[in-house]
Amino acid sequence: MADQTNTPEEWRLLAERDMAVADHLVATMKPVPAEIIAYHCQQAAEKYLKGALVIIGEDPHIYTI
Repeated sequence: MADQTNTPEEWRLLAERDMAVADHLVATMKPVPAEIIAYHCQQAAEKYLKGALVIIGEDPHIYTI
């Protein structure tokens, strides 16, 4: 991500985009690409959790790869 995401609302919107991609893949692709759908669901869960970290005053950018 080029810029830092800092508000719970920003994290929620990013998570909803990942879930929309997962929903789209389920609805349109046959065979269903389960590993790609799982990836987007995992990314959404992580973004929702990062939003929760912001709410309680923690830094959501807590690790590096």
